[in-house]
Amino acid sequence: MSVPPRTRDGLALLAAGLGVGVAADVLAHTVPERLDAALGLGVLAQAFGALALAGVVPRPERVAPLGLPLGLLGLALIWRDSPILFALNLLGIGLVAVLATPWVRAAGWVGAGLTDYALGAGRLAGGAAGGAAVLVLTDIDWGALPAESRTRTVRGTAIGLVAAVPVAAVFGGLLMQADPVFDRLMTRTFAVDLYRLVSHLSMVLLWGWIAAGLLRALSNRDAGAERGALRGGRLGLGEVGTVLAVVDLLFLAFVAVQFRYLFGGAALVQGLTGMSYAEYARRGFFELVTIAALSLPLLLLADWSLDQGDRRRVRRFRLLAGLMLLLLDVMLASALFRMRLYTAEYGLTEQRFYTTAFMGWLVLVFGWFAATVLRGRRGRFTPGALAGGLLVLLALNLVNPDGLMARTNLARAWEGRRFDAKYAARLSADALPTILPLLPALPPADRCAVSAALRTRWSSELSRSNRWNISISRASRLLAAQPAVLGPNGDRCS
Repeated sequence: MSVPPRTRDGLALLAAGLGVGVAADVLAHTVPERLDAALGLGVLAQAFGALALAGVVPRPERVAPLGLPLGLLGLALIWRDSPILFALNLLGIGLVAVLATPWVRAAGWVGAGLTDYALGAGRLAGGAAGGAAVLVLTDIDWGALPAESRTRTVRGTAIGLVAAVPVAAVFGGLLMQADPVFDRLMTRTFAVDLYRLVSHLSMVLLWGWIAAGLLRALSNRDAGAERGALRGGRLGLGEVGTVLAVVDLLFLAFVAVQFRYLFGGAALVQGLTGMSYAEYARRGFFELVTIAALSLPLLLLADWSLDQGDRRRVRRFRLLAGLMLLLLDVMLASALFRMRLYTAEYGLTEQRFYTTAFMGWLVLVFGWFAATVLRGRRGRFTPGALAGGLLVLLALNLVNPDGLMARTNLARAWEGRRFDAKYAARLSADALPTILPLLPALPPADRCAVSAALRTRWSSELSRSNRWNISISRASRLLAAQPAVLGPNGDRCS
């Protein structure tokens, strides 16, 4: 009796998923944090490659170029210590995975629209959540397996063990209550081992479930047939153009105010608002970034909704959209100016830095929107915007945000401005190579405060932490070379 191809492929996907689950459990219990994530990502990629070589999944012709960004992002996971940067790197890896989905590949990276990318991301997330269930219950025809096959035997044994657990737990509990000697024997024999067994099984099943679902989603053979773009272009310039015209007028009025008040000097702002220049700058920065971020989907929706049949109306629409982009650039310049003022007054924090970085990506996206969508090349917009996001993420890893924040705030301390020593010590290990060499040059009070805060955090964290990355390793060596910082007298100043 031959096994149907779909069942055979499903069994291979299930076995690969369980193999990734076992590897994830081993890595989680033997390898430090961060390193286990990078190695686990490599195991998942190897599993997909092995399935492709075996013909279980179709060999993707356009996935090879994704190996470079995937490798760089995998390396970034163990390079920087910043939790925010780690999360962004994981997000970047997810973005690369979306580019590798069959739905995006079927349309082509250039030809794929926003709906294709959204479909790929949704199917990938759905596969991770429930793809393994479809694999086990639908893709694999267990009845088609030969009666004496090993797979069927293992499946039967596994089902039997699962069914036996609650039965043995009930009877075992009653027997333990019936005899204290038996109770002590069973407790000593199974208490610790049972906990470890449940922990290992949970880890294997969880990551095996996710891996099997992801591999199934990435191997979908029917993605091209399922693809279908939503229909747009049903509205005229009256509907779409009116919305843009109203928004343009609103933005134009705001920009006029900005030139008069924000660029008019501190005295004008103080007299008209009753706030200091820095307070005025802080109040508007995040709101302006939010407006810029919301304007992008508005422009995309407007372009998608407009009937592109009348070239004259299209030109008018593009003039309105171009005016909005110009006003948005002025507003973003205002936001940057506000952030510079606010940073000079209060220092640089993670929220301020990463919001500014996001704003830099928006500037790139707005420029790319003008070069593609407004020139009738909408299909090129999404891949370019995503590529810009990956480039910004690569730049963030190179810049070392925590080190930049530490250097900026220490410079303020040298100028005699307010310095938050506790916040400097709360930064990740990425900041230590910047802080330690500059520590002796700080004013005595700030030097004492920073040394005490560093000692409070790092004297015990490095010894008990199971986290490892290149920054942590470097910070450990630097702190070992400067024992006075973490020593009992590290906060004394001469």
